[in-house]
Amino acid sequence: MAKREEYRMNGSAAYDIYAEPLHNQNTARPLRQPQRLPEQPVRQAPVRKQKAKIAISPFAVAGALVAGLMILMVLFSYIRLYETKSEIGTLEKELVSLSEEKARLQSQYDNALDLEAVEKRAKELNMRQAGPSQIVYVQVDTGDTAEVYTAPEKRNFLQKIYDAFKGTFTDAVEYFS
Repeated sequence: MAKREEYRMNGSAAYDIYAEPLHNQNTARPLRQPQRLPEQPVRQAPVRKQKAKIAISPFAVAGALVAGLMILMVLFSYIRLYETKSEIGTLEKELVSLSEEKARLQSQYDNALDLEAVEKRAKELNMRQAGPSQIVYVQVDTGDTAEVYTAPEKRNFLQKIYDAFKGTFTDAVEYFS
C-alpha cells in the first residue's frame, strides 16, 4: 500500500506526486494566468471592387489589321507564284512542241527548194543573172547609231506599299471572281 500513496489520486484527477503530502489541502498547482491577448483589430468595411472596363487599344487594332493585310499579301503572292510556275511549265511544253514543228517545217522547206527547177523557171520568164554594172553595194556605218535606254522611274516607299496593296486587292478580286 505504500506504493499507492506515492501516486495519489482522487478519482480521475491526478496530483503531483512530488509535492509534499498535506492533509486537507489541494495539492494541484495553480493555473497560470493567460497573457493578455492583443486587442482585436478593427475590421474595415469591405471595399467594393470596381469592374475593369475592357478597352481595346487602337494600336492593337491597327496592328492586327496590318498583320492581316500582310498575311493576305503573302498568301496571294504564293498563289501568284504558283500560277506563274504552272504557266511557265505550260509555256515550256509549248516551246518544245513549237521547236519540233519548226524543225519539221524547215526540213520540208529545205526539201521543197529545188534550185534546178528555179533556174529553169527563171529562163522561161527570160530572167538572167545580174551583171557587174547592175550590182549596187550599200555600206552602213554603225558608229553613228546609238540606242538610248531610260532608267526606270524611281518611286518612294509609300508608292511601293500602295502598289503592293493595290496588286494584292486586284489579285484577290480576280481570284474570287
